[in-house]
Amino acid sequence: MRRRTLFLLLFILLLVAGAAYVDAPNNGGIHIGGYSNDLQVRQGLDLQGGVQVLLQATCDVPTNHCTQEQLNLMPDVQSNIERRVNGGLGVSEPVIRLEGNDRISVELPGLKNEQDAVNLLGQTGKLEIIDTGAQSLAVGQVVTPGQYPVRFTGDQLDPNSINATIDQQSSRPVIVFQFTGSAQNAFAQYTQSHVGQYLTITLDGKVIESAVIQSQITGQGQISGGNMTLDSAQATAALLRYGSLPVPLTIVSERLIGATLGEQSITDSLIAGAVGLSIVILFMLIYYRLPGLLADIALIFYAGFTFAVFKLLAVVLTLAGFAGFILSIGMAVDANVLIFERVKEELRGGRTLSQAIDVGFKRAWPSIRDSNASTMITCGILYWFGSNFGASIIVGFATTLFLGVVISLFTAITVTRTFLNLLVPTGVATHPALFGLPKGSITVLGNRRALSEQRRAERLAARSQVVEEEEEEEEEEAAQPGDRPLTLKERLALRRASGSKPAASSEAAQDEEAEQTVEAEETPTDGEAEEGAAASAEEALPEKVASGTNGATSSEAQGNKQETARAGRAGSKRGVED
Repeated sequence: MRRRTLFLLLFILLLVAGAAYVDAPNNGGIHIGGYSNDLQVRQGLDLQGGVQVLLQATCDVPTNHCTQEQLNLMPDVQSNIERRVNGGLGVSEPVIRLEGNDRISVELPGLKNEQDAVNLLGQTGKLEIIDTGAQSLAVGQVVTPGQYPVRFTGDQLDPNSINATIDQQSSRPVIVFQFTGSAQNAFAQYTQSHVGQYLTITLDGKVIESAVIQSQITGQGQISGGNMTLDSAQATAALLRYGSLPVPLTIVSERLIGATLGEQSITDSLIAGAVGLSIVILFMLIYYRLPGLLADIALIFYAGFTFAVFKLLAVVLTLAGFAGFILSIGMAVDANVLIFERVKEELRGGRTLSQAIDVGFKRAWPSIRDSNASTMITCGILYWFGSNFGASIIVGFATTLFLGVVISLFTAITVTRTFLNLLVPTGVATHPALFGLPKGSITVLGNRRALSEQRRAERLAARSQVVEEEEEEEEEEAAQPGDRPLTLKERLALRRASGSKPAASSEAAQDEEAEQTVEAEETPTDGEAEEGAAASAEEALPEKVASGTNGATSSEAQGNKQETARAGRAGSKRGVED
């Protein structure tokens, strides 16, 4: 047990050191092999500000009506937008969810320029390579559908080959692309047969490149037309890389959320968390004293562990997430309350401190397990509801509360118990006042044997007193023979000694039969004799521990009883013979 406790203490200290590194600001992050994490706090839209955009499907422009088949493609549209945002805007933890059956809400925390979001999200991303022959089209010119024959589309491009870079010769930003599969050979044949003609590329019906084909293109192609900057080239590359939207979208509303509200919310949340943690620590310290102090230390460890897990898992912290974390503090100390109450009950029952800790934790565990399991099930339901019905605020609350409950089980069961087991061998935690108990409530191993001897001496003294009272009663009966009724044997002896008449012979015969019956009943059987001998041995075993005076007194009393019985039987026999 001692070795196991020391091993757990070493494990806890290692976790504390690791959590301290992760929680520290500007720690450089973790970069091991293929794993890389900058260990930065991910703040939600309500804390750090950003852009919120609401998109709506516009399948039929005049009527703004979409068929059911088009509406069934909205999850694919959502996935496409997620790929665009993650690859083109560099926003950490965007929130993109469906609202109803034809709208998509996009929240981009940390984005300061809403025009970038509009340019990326408002375009369908439909790329087409059209055949304009010897005609050159200006960049930005609108091309109506069917005006020129379409030779290739963006769906035939290799997404891994699309990239925005700087041309080494012209020092201008360009977009490189390459076709995949059979389209690559078809594009090579097309460019070979159309040397000297224009290759025109449109994106969402607008010309983005119109250049003369100089030779056959068998590898990568380039888009470098117009006054394209590196940022616009990267945005266009993102559109081409993640494909076109299966359903066109229009921006219904866009809103820029300032960071002032977020900063105030963070400050208020930190104050609320500090006040709640302080009240819980003070309550545990006053009511439970030494165990409460150990639980407070474990609670501080819990806060550090939880925040470290948030940073490792890149959990997006929102106001609802802070509320879930603060609520989990109360859940963390609830397990300690159940455990400490059970330990106090075991101490009142006479158990040693070590036994009380073991039994208290075992008996409190079922209640702790069931209550925390029900909370985690509730968190799972909330997370599912928020993810499927567009309530992202519930997702943050459920995530932080679930992680907090899981970590609280470790701190309440493992950390607090390890601390208590470390104090048991030192003898420091043997004073009842440290547990809020009256004096003499805690039994330690040093005086447990003395207490057992004291209880045994009390039992022996009580038995000796009973024996003395019985002897006094017998002496009183012997001193006053006339005041007590005669026994059967005494009546027979008296009648025969006085020479009773023949008329009374029948009564004497009845008395003799009664005497024989009593003697037969009083004669023990073999089994009863064995049981009596065993009982006498059990009674004689504790009497050996008593003082010599009490033992001698008991032996003399038994001897006197036996002599009195022999004398009575002898007198009865002489009376009968006479």
